[in-house]
Amino acid sequence: MDLKLALEAYTAAEHIKNSLIMASQLLAAVPSYPEAERPGGARTLVTVLEVVRGDAQRAARSTGDQSFQRAAEGLSEAISLTESRAFEQAAERVGMAISQVTTAAQGAWGQLSANGFV
Repeated sequence: MDLKLALEAYTAAEHIKNSLIMASQLLAAVPSYPEAERPGGARTLVTVLEVVRGDAQRAARSTGDQSFQRAAEGLSEAISLTESRAFEQAAERVGMAISQVTTAAQGAWGQLSANGFV
């Protein structure tokens, strides 16, 4: 991986990881909403997850790192589970996506570090 690609991968990974952490917090919150508000909360959460999945897919295409693609696949599962109101299982899939994105960040960090950039 060249340095430009490593910097792009690291930047994308950190952005996506932050978004995933926010999504996992929302997944924990929505079940505590009043019953009448849960459907709207779930729809909003699906939209957030779709945006983050798009970010992961773009990162996979631009960097070639398959960890981003695996994260996007996990987010597709999380979206389906959220639509089914299986929030706990969706949170597990988001956790797996965080792990995949962290793997991408570690690889990029290693490359940047080896070249004295961090």
